[in-house]
Amino acid sequence: MPGTPVSVTILEALREKGASNPGDIVSATGLPRYLVLASFQLLEELGFIKCIYCKGAHKVYTLTEKGEEYLEQHTPTAEAAEAEEAIA
Repeated sequence: MPGTPVSVTILEALREKGASNPGDIVSATGLPRYLVLASFQLLEELGFIKCIYCKGAHKVYTLTEKGEEYLEQHTPTAEAAEAEEAIA
């Protein structure tokens, strides 16, 4: 969605795919790898995602409860999206 913050796009993709590595999210979103990797580091530091598997450079992440709450607050409901489309 145009205008959607990168963090929301990444968190939505992670919620949709379930436990994923950054490469999975790059494929799902089309975002540049460097941006996804930097965002994962920041989102992990903020507690929105957590690493559930780490072996060498391979890491798998999942959304935390805090990340779910953030998405609930920052993604429009279906009704709000319809109302926004009707106005435009």
